[in-house]
Amino acid sequence: MAALRGIDFEVHAGECLGLLGPNGSGKSTTIKIVLGTLLPTDGDVVVFGGPAGRRAARARTGYVPEEARRFGALTGRETVDLFARLQGSRGRAERRRRVEEALAVVGLTTRARGQRLATYSRGMARRLAMAAAWVHAPDLLVLDEPTSGLDPLGSEEMLQLLDAHKKRGGAVLLSTHDRVTAGWACDRAIVLAAGEVVLQGTLDELLAGDDSPSLIGLMRRPGHA
Repeated sequence: MAALRGIDFEVHAGECLGLLGPNGSGKSTTIKIVLGTLLPTDGDVVVFGGPAGRRAARARTGYVPEEARRFGALTGRETVDLFARLQGSRGRAERRRRVEEALAVVGLTTRARGQRLATYSRGMARRLAMAAAWVHAPDLLVLDEPTSGLDPLGSEEMLQLLDAHKKRGGAVLLSTHDRVTAGWACDRAIVLAAGEVVLQGTLDELLAGDDSPSLIGLMRRPGHA
C-alpha cells in the first residue's frame, strides 16, 4: 500500500506552504521525501534545481523536526555551533557571530545558552532546534509541527520568525495539524488525508469555501474536538 499518492506542489520564495491534516495523513512522510532522507518509489522531487537530498540542496535548507534530538551533554551554544560546522561554516569568529545571532533570534537567554540540553524544557528545545536550522541562513525552512510544546507567547514568537524569513525572500514548508498555526503562517496549503491531497488553495479560499467544515474536521487530531 502506497503511503502517498498523487501529491504535486511547489514552494515559492517569500511564501509559506502548509501541509495540513491529522496525524497519519502523510505530512511527515512528505517532508522526509523533500529532505531526501526517504526516497520515493515513483515520481520526481526537485529542490533548488536538482534531486532532493543532494549536498547543494541540504546547504540551502534548514529543518526543524517535531521532536528534536537532544545531545544532553552539550550546551545550547555548543549544539548550534555543531550544526553551523556541519553546514560548512568556516572561521571561528564568523561562526561564533552566527551562533550568537541565531540564539538571540529565537530568544534563548545568555544563561540558557550555557545550560546543558539535558536541563532544557520542551519549549526551550524547540527554540534551540530553530536556532540550529537558522544558523546557516537557509533559503528554505522545513518545519514539522513548529509550535509543538510552545506556550502561546512562544508560538507567536516562532511564527514571527517564519514571517521574517519570508520577508527576506525565504521559503517555508510547514507541517501542522493546528488551525491557529496554519492561519497565522501559511499563504497556501494542501490538506492531506490518507496520503492524498483532498483540498488545496490559499487559506482564505479554503476557509471561505464550501469545504471549510471539511477542512476543520480534517485538521483535528484523532479523538480531539
